[in-house]
Amino acid sequence: MDAADLDYRARTRSGCIPPKLVSRLLELGHVDVVGLQAGRGEWFCALAWARLLGEQGRQSEALEVLAPYLATGWWTAVVAAAELLEGWGRVDEAVEITRVRMEAGHPMALESYTRLLARHGRAEEAFWLCR
Repeated sequence: MDAADLDYRARTRSGCIPPKLVSRLLELGHVDVVGLQAGRGEWFCALAWARLLGEQGRQSEALEVLAPYLATGWWTAVVAAAELLEGWGRVDEAVEITRVRMEAGHPMALESYTRLLARHGRAEEAFWLCR
């Protein structure tokens, strides 16, 4: 996987299974197809599959689904993983994965990191980072 390719496919919806189709597959009960395609590198399937696994209490499996995307450093995957972690009450882990990207110099990470800090009682720290 390559972050630039992932970003292009996600933005243009070309060469991938689009999110509306993934949602429709799930609505029609084709969970197995979404899971299979998630394992084949389909981002929107992987994201939906990770969400489903998380809802079932299978959070570690959900993060494993997203791991190949996170390994590329792709910002969209980082945000998705952080949102899932935050939703599961695993705020420290969400903060950590955004902090790592911020320290690596990702242009969008500082804003995301500071907003996450502020939402969880660390507004003063967020303020000083923004200064």
